Amino acid sequence: MSVTTEPALPPLAEERARAAASLRERGIDFALLSTPPNVTYASGFEAPLLLGPIVEIVGWIPPALALLAGADGSGWLIVPDAYAAGAQAGSWLEHVESYGSLGHFEPVDPLASFCETLRSVLRAAGLAGSPAVLGVEPTLPALVQGLLEEEFPALELRDASPALEAARWTKTPREIELLRAAIRVADAAQNRLRELAVTAVGTSDVDVWIELMRAMELQVGRHLIVTGELVTGPRTSRIAPGGPVGRRIDPGDAGLLDISPRVDGYWADCTNVVVFGAEPSDEQRRYFAAARESCEAAADTLRPGARCSDAAEAVRVTLERHGFPVAHYTGHQLGTSVNERPRLATYDDSIVEPGMVFAIEPGVYAGEGGTVGARAEKVVLVTERGPELLSRFEWGI
Repeated sequence: MSVTTEPALPPLAEERARAAASLRERGIDFALLSTPPNVTYASGFEAPLLLGPIVEIVGWIPPALALLAGADGSGWLIVPDAYAAGAQAGSWLEHVESYGSLGHFEPVDPLASFCETLRSVLRAAGLAGSPAVLGVEPTLPALVQGLLEEEFPALELRDASPALEAARWTKTPREIELLRAAIRVADAAQNRLRELAVTAVGTSDVDVWIELMRAMELQVGRHLIVTGELVTGPRTSRIAPGGPVGRRIDPGDAGLLDISPRVDGYWADCTNVVVFGAEPSDEQRRYFAAARESCEAAADTLRPGARCSDAAEAVRVTLERHGFPVAHYTGHQLGTSVNERPRLATYDDSIVEPGMVFAIEPGVYAGEGGTVGARAEKVVLVTERGPELLSRFEWGI
C-alpha cells in the first residue's frame, strides 16, 4: 500500500505522531500493538497490565490493543467492555471499540466477542483483502496471529517493535512532565522511609511497606500499580530482589527501598538506603558512599553526544576507587516501561540524546553471609545543557 498523506494530529498527540512517522519510515502501513507500554504510548490510554479478574475472564487476551495507521496516526483502541469508559476518556485515538467480557445476567463468550470486534476494526481500517503491511509485536497472542493469517491472508506481517522503540527513544515534553509527576510520587515513598528510619524500630518490614504505599497513594489520591523491593538487615547484602517478609526491624538495621510506581501510564524508579534507629556504622557508610558517588559520577556523564557505556565506565572507576567490584549494570531509561533501552551498560554504546530519561542504579553488596549492601538510584533527564536531576529525595546515609 502506497500512502503519502501527511499527519494531521491533535497537539497533545505527539507520541502517536512519532509512532506513525516511525512506521512510515519502515514501510509499515498499520501497526496492531498489544503490549501495555506501546498501547499506552500510541493511544494515550493507560493500558491495563496483565493482572486482575477481567484479564482472566477474557482468557488472557491483552487488556488493550491499538491499531495505528502509519499514514496519518489515526487509530482504533480495542478494550473489554469493563474498560470502555476509561478508554473513551483517556485515549486520543478516534475510535474506541469494546467487546463483551463478563455476562452478569446472560452468558457471554469473551473470545468470540473479541475476535468479532477485531475483525470489525480491521475491516473498518480497509484491511480486508488488502496487501498492506501490518506491523505486529512478537508477543502477539497466537489467537490473533491465527485470525490474521486465516482471515486477512493478503496482509504482510512485520515486526513493529523496532519502529515503536525508535519513536520512544527520546521523550516528548508531555512525557517528561508525566515522568516528573511519577518521580514525585516515588520521592514521597523515599521521604517517608527517611521518617520511618527514626520511628519504625520494633515494627516489621511489612508495616513499613504499608506506610510507603500509603504515602504514594495519598499523593495521587488513588490506587497505584507498584513494583520494587524493600529489604532490611542482612537481606541488603544480596542482589536478589524481594519484598517485605515480615521481618522485625532492629536498631542499626539498614533498609534498602527500590521502588517503581506507575502513574498515568508512566513509571518512576529510585533506590535509597536508611539505617533504622541508630547512626550508620562505618561499614554501612562505606558501602553507601561507594554507591552514591558512583550514581553521581554516572549522572555527570549523561550529556548529549556521550555514550551510554560511558556511565557504566564511570561507575566502574568509582567503585574500584572504593575497593568494590561492579555488581550489575548501571541503569536504564524510563517511560511507559519501567526498564527500557538504551541501557547504561558496558555493551551499550548508544549515543546519549536530549530528552532521554535515565534511572541510574549502581550498587555494592557483601554477598551471601554478609550483613551489608547498598544501592543508590536517582533519575536524570538529559538536556542540551547536560543532566537535570529529577529525583529530589535526600540520600538516607
